[in-house]
Amino acid sequence: MERRVSPRTKTSTPIAVSQGKTRHLARCVELSQTGLLAIMPKGIRESAFEYVSARLMFDTGIAHVLLRRVRHKNELVAYLIVDIDDASQTHLTDFLFDQLHSALPKAPRAKPKPVAA
Repeated sequence: MERRVSPRTKTSTPIAVSQGKTRHLARCVELSQTGLLAIMPKGIRESAFEYVSARLMFDTGIAHVLLRRVRHKNELVAYLIVDIDDASQTHLTDFLFDQLHSALPKAPRAKPKPVAA
């Protein structure tokens, strides 16, 4: 079994998966720079082909990736990102940065100091 090398961020991102001429819509539930975990339809999960091309649909754009199935359990499938172009890598990095930034705790506001009379 392969080991994860980068932490995954929980998400709920639509993903369009193509295998040959067949296209499916799925949902990515965890995402990292090197891979993802997705809820996949039965046809993709049980396919003999372990490679699929996919499009991750972010608010800022679409990331085109080539994925290799690493593991599956029930409807969840773990994939390794095998190939990604520079523009797609930028969309992925920006999305993960925004997710990380939004998860940070808010800085406490400084209370105004009383003015001495």
